[in-house]
Amino acid sequence: MNHPLIKLNRYYSYEHYEKVLMEVIEKLPQDFYSFSYLGSSVENRSIFGIRLGHGDFKILAWSQMHGNESSTTRAIIELLQSEKLFEILKSCSLYIIPVLNPDGAQYWTRNNANNVDLNRDAQKLSQPESVILKDVIDFFEPDLALNLHGQRTIYGVEQSVLPCQLSFLTPSADPEKSITKSRVRSMQLINAIATELGSLEAAAIGRYDDSFNINCWGDYCQSLDIPTILFEAGHAGNDYDRSRVVELIKASLITVIENSAKMDKQDTDQITQSYFAIPEVAKNYTDVLLLNLPSVKGKRNIAIMYHEQVVNDHLEFVPMIYVIDDPKILYGHKIIDVSHNQEFENDLIISQDMMVTSESLKINSFIK
Repeated sequence: MNHPLIKLNRYYSYEHYEKVLMEVIEKLPQDFYSFSYLGSSVENRSIFGIRLGHGDFKILAWSQMHGNESSTTRAIIELLQSEKLFEILKSCSLYIIPVLNPDGAQYWTRNNANNVDLNRDAQKLSQPESVILKDVIDFFEPDLALNLHGQRTIYGVEQSVLPCQLSFLTPSADPEKSITKSRVRSMQLINAIATELGSLEAAAIGRYDDSFNINCWGDYCQSLDIPTILFEAGHAGNDYDRSRVVELIKASLITVIENSAKMDKQDTDQITQSYFAIPEVAKNYTDVLLLNLPSVKGKRNIAIMYHEQVVNDHLEFVPMIYVIDDPKILYGHKIIDVSHNQEFENDLIISQDMMVTSESLKINSFIK
């Protein structure tokens, strides 16, 4: 295509997203895609679908079901501009819903405008966005489903000091967590991602818990024998604009698409062993971990999390008290041991709403 890469910031208004999407779509070869208006959100924002390629193996991907999880949508926008997309779709058809929850995307909220978590609405179908997704599943009849999400900064992996920058799950198809044929298929593709990406240097790939909930879309699809992969775009270090994880999600999507229609036959035990060897995610991280902070009750360990809020079309990250002296919080994306920090001027301020500031420790709100 040879055009400058069009990107989205971590937060974008839905109107800006639509503008960027249209610019990207207009640059695609006309015989390569079809573009559809699928319906409207609670607040009457448009929801679009894009079908690419003409291959027999059909992949359905939906992103931003939770409005404040934009990394996978950004990866899709960049994937649509990749020359490699034309190569990997020779044997596949890819149907994408880039943003399923446009109202949540606009307001940077997990839920939709009716305050409903769309990922708990697969059975009730109480929301217009849920009905749209169900209609697409029924119409497209995918051979593979990709449920694209983003995760908070609280995740590391078990028995490791590394934060979890990517995590995956093959959802369960029943309460017994049976190893069905569709689960094995999606396990095999997750293993391919782990092999392809290898080491993430200062981060890790994790595996989500597979407890069954038929109200969740991944579990619902898997119960229909549709191999399904849950993607979770995570966080590591100071990457609060999530630019690095966008690259990794894009690479993961390419790996899945490349391998989806041509996986070599493997022994089921070998596939499942490799999959369950991926370490499970653990809620053992915080944004800033203050160690040995002096107080009237002795030295305390304080976990600080950034509260994200939209200010003038940008995300503001506000440091807030998360927990104090919690033994489960082992690591921080930034760790400050006050007892060994000569720059600390005893200027830590905790407001009534639990906001934390310290000029000497450089703990303040910031905007991305």
